[in-house]
Amino acid sequence: MKVNSKLIVCISLILLFQNISTQELSLKEYLENINTIKADFIQTNYSVSNAMINQSNGRIKIKKPHHLIWDIKQPFVKKIILHQDKLSIFDSQLNQLLISSLPIEAYDSFLILLLRNASILNFYSIEKIDTDDSEVLFSLISNTRGNSFERINISILNGILNKLTFVDSKNESLEIKLINALINTNLSNNEFVFNPPKNTEIIDQSND
Repeated sequence: MKVNSKLIVCISLILLFQNISTQELSLKEYLENINTIKADFIQTNYSVSNAMINQSNGRIKIKKPHHLIWDIKQPFVKKIILHQDKLSIFDSQLNQLLISSLPIEAYDSFLILLLRNASILNFYSIEKIDTDDSEVLFSLISNTRGNSFERINISILNGILNKLTFVDSKNESLEIKLINALINTNLSNNEFVFNPPKNTEIIDQSND
């Protein structure tokens, strides 16, 4: 699993809601009722044998419909900023800021799902899995060729988005655990402004 491309793809799921099931309706309504998210996260990539490949952590902020920052703190600083259809990626190791239009492969991603209230119902079959009273678990199975992931599991714990697991066609997986998540708290637009360090190389491909 290529971590960079998968992260962007994990960085829509808004189309039709015809003849949806109770399971789909409850997930749709839950996601639509989220306007802002602020949380710490742990992102872990696993191999086919479920061995950990790498792990990173940081903080995510989302304000619908246009603002998102995916702020990786460790193992090195990396920032992914979405504003409308513009994608900015700052890499501290390269001391580089890359600005581009949002690539087409990102439109079925986890980040776009949260930011845009996008519906995955055209691309995945949704099943609600029985758990204890505090957790609601949805399993989303791909029903369309070309999806980035074969399966997505979404865990909601005590009413708060808790964990998302993405499994690709090779059975490699990416797990995103949200910690200390705050839903619908007040976030100002200034919290989504990123000023790169001095001497950062800026590559702007947004108009290419």
